[in-house]
Amino acid sequence: MKTYTDDALARTLYRLAAERMQNAGQAMPCSEEVFSVLTNAQPDAVSYRQIAHLNNADFLEAAYLMLLGRPLDDPSRESWKGSLVLPQQEFQIAVLKTILQSGEYRNNRIPLTDCPLHLSDGEVDQNLLISAQAMPQRLVRIYQKMPRFMQKLAKKIAGKE
Repeated sequence: MKTYTDDALARTLYRLAAERMQNAGQAMPCSEEVFSVLTNAQPDAVSYRQIAHLNNADFLEAAYLMLLGRPLDDPSRESWKGSLVLPQQEFQIAVLKTILQSGEYRNNRIPLTDCPLHLSDGEVDQNLLISAQAMPQRLVRIYQKMPRFMQKLAKKIAGKE
């Protein structure tokens, strides 16, 4: 009997589905790498470290699926097309800044965790700090009510600034 790891099983299922979709004249909605990341992801948070290794095109697809809860649409794909040649970290920062500052993301609020990238000095960075530290909701509310200088101090103490 053959044994599988979770990732190997996910990849085998992907290949089987891709073959059947191809026979039907259709394509899979995401790459095998993105599918593998999705099947191993937590349902209530997105770990940056889990998607950081992806190439730019796959990172974009995974970020939309995991943070916005929807596939990348054609207009968005077109608008990012020219940026796919950027260095990986620069591209990832641009994608995450755009998504995390969007109204669509504010409606979904799936936390991005384990993100060492400096995305902004504003509210997005504050939310990353909160989710990266996995703070209880009560402490999150206290942190959000703190004056700006105290928030900066808290970030400095946490090693995030």
